[in-house]
Amino acid sequence: MTDAPRIAAVGSYNHDMSVTVPSLPVPGETASGEDFQEHAGGKGSNQAIAAARSGGDVAFVGCVGNDRFGESARELWVEEDIDAAVRSVETATGVALIHVDEAGENAIAVASGANDELDAEAVRSADGDLAGSDVFLSQLEIPLEAVTEGVAIATDAGADVVLDPAPPRDLPDDLLARVSVLTPNESEVRLLAGHEPDADIGEETAARAVLARGPDAVVVTLGADGALVVTDDDATAVDPIPVDVVDTTGAGDAFNGAFAVARGNGLSLLAATERGIAAGALACTERGVVPSLPERSAIDELIKRGRSA
Repeated sequence: MTDAPRIAAVGSYNHDMSVTVPSLPVPGETASGEDFQEHAGGKGSNQAIAAARSGGDVAFVGCVGNDRFGESARELWVEEDIDAAVRSVETATGVALIHVDEAGENAIAVASGANDELDAEAVRSADGDLAGSDVFLSQLEIPLEAVTEGVAIATDAGADVVLDPAPPRDLPDDLLARVSVLTPNESEVRLLAGHEPDADIGEETAARAVLARGPDAVVVTLGADGALVVTDDDATAVDPIPVDVVDTTGAGDAFNGAFAVARGNGLSLLAATERGIAAGALACTERGVVPSLPERSAIDELIKRGRSA
């Protein structure tokens, strides 16, 4: 496996505040919780850190506020050896409020804050970080114009594009046509195919409808059921690796970071998906997103264990 592919991640940073509750509250309910924790978060930053720990040489493009949360974010990126092409603005740093139940499932509310200030011009100013990348990695917690600009710069320079369409929104076909691999979960792939998130339609059928809109491949992440890799020629299920689940928050970010590095290393879709699944599984074994994002050696060990089981 070739060392240190260059990964350019464009996306969000949020300061996460989480509390454990017996069960996720319903509308109007006040849930008594415990074990309050604060962590760095945001899909963009999380995936950048996941990629760095998975063995990537990572640049992160984002936006934070001129506040203590923004300062701690910059300290974190230095610690993780990430090149941060990040603007500071007067708008407050993004914040996520997270409930985690006793089974490890979560519900999240996000105040985007400074993330909404990341525009096309800010992305263009980081052209050098994007143009030199092997893989461009992004999500949808930032304005679509920033994603679109980053994708255009990266593809014009010959980079592969991995796009995590979360949180879900309408995406234009001309953007999807530039995507190498789209990584929705089971509800997101249905929405992108024009259905309700819980529609009675198989993941492969939905993925093929999305594939027809332009991406080269669709990898549907299925949580405890692994993943489904769909191309024009084939659809292949990739098995999960069982672990003791503590907190599922950040599993998707771990998957995408490790997957992007694996693709940058030249691994096949199936092999990259296996590494993503292993990273996502490991992220479920510890509370908090950043503390749970695994190192490359841990991913290697879990895959080895899973293959021998």
